[in-house]
Amino acid sequence: MPRQRHEPADGRPEVFVADGTRPKGEHIRDVLTSLVLESREGSLLPSERVLAEQFGVARMTLRGVINELESRGLVRRVAGRGTFVQHPTLTHSEIFRSFSEDMQNRGMTPGSRRYRARTRPSPRNVAARLGIEPGEHVHSIERVRTADGVPMALESTNLSAERFPSLLAEMGKDDSLYEVLARVFDVRLESAEQTVSIARLSPGQASRLEVPDYDPAFAVERVAVDNMGKVVEFGRSLYRGDRYAIQMHVSRPSEL
Repeated sequence: MPRQRHEPADGRPEVFVADGTRPKGEHIRDVLTSLVLESREGSLLPSERVLAEQFGVARMTLRGVINELESRGLVRRVAGRGTFVQHPTLTHSEIFRSFSEDMQNRGMTPGSRRYRARTRPSPRNVAARLGIEPGEHVHSIERVRTADGVPMALESTNLSAERFPSLLAEMGKDDSLYEVLARVFDVRLESAEQTVSIARLSPGQASRLEVPDYDPAFAVERVAVDNMGKVVEFGRSLYRGDRYAIQMHVSRPSEL
């Protein structure tokens, strides 16, 4: 049975035409990378023959670019079936970094959507984790964190309003919280206690992360401490289960 051609679905032939200011291979790589990142996990890419015709290049040239995408973990080949979109899995390691620092270290651009910041009386559970009295005011910050424009996590955190009175005035939606704390308040986060569990995303949460309803996610609760041993923040984030893996260092107890 002949293999289907798998025509590109975007219907924009102009994107396949190089502008002549850079090598064709570089142009093809950029177009295909954008196509992969905009496609759902597991989507079937157009065949090499179709793509070579669209770009007006030899199949060997096109194949070299596909090989590069495969080495970057963006696609996977299945013999006899074709080439499929594969979004890379990010490792959530033991190293204590902010989301912004983590994405920048990976060569990605951090950002935010649906930023919401407010000051409110602290619920009992939040006050207990921050070491303050229930009802004392806290700054609550909620946002969807993105990497290269792709939603990655739902982030919610709380900090003492008495200790950081001007935080919300200084904080922008795309700013790194830890950078603002260091720059404005001379507070540097040093360590954190984290608890990781598995959660199912509600329809509202899934919509904000652009995944199917009730998809699994990693729920990470964090209590962060500064270099003076004082609790700075208590937060809970939901990381997409299809984009993250959790890495931990484990060892056996010493022999007595």
